[in-house]
Amino acid sequence: MKRIIALGFAALLLGAGLVAWAHGPGGPGMMHGGMHGPISAEHVEHMARALDLTDEQKATAKQIHHEIFAKAQPLFEQHRQQMDELETLLDGANPDPAEVGRKAIAAHATHNQIKALHEDAFARFKAILTPDQLEKLNKMREQHGPEDGEGPGA
Repeated sequence: MKRIIALGFAALLLGAGLVAWAHGPGGPGMMHGGMHGPISAEHVEHMARALDLTDEQKATAKQIHHEIFAKAQPLFEQHRQQMDELETLLDGANPDPAEVGRKAIAAHATHNQIKALHEDAFARFKAILTPDQLEKLNKMREQHGPEDGEGPGA
């Protein structure tokens, strides 16, 4: 029983980290840390300048950004609600470990949906780059350090 409660608590900590990651310093819809999801238009502009994107590439990158943000926003809300429910359960006098586990698994599944959206967006963004731009992007990523699912086009 102690092990199940400990696992539930660990899931809460993981979930709290996911919420912080999903909200980031810019509020809902902004992500930072290990993965960049729907990100600010300013970041897209920075990447456009750094990679010397054409006007057409910029327009496509912005379109990708808007599409992914629109798809991810409901998932952020869902994840936030899942984490609130998990926290409420754990704040209770006698949390049910099975229910805590179900909530943690559901929150993790939502996180994976957000991650998949980002990976799709980043692949779409890379597809519009020239070989030179892709090389620049890879160098920038190397300098920044490896981050799971990092990308400017999301």
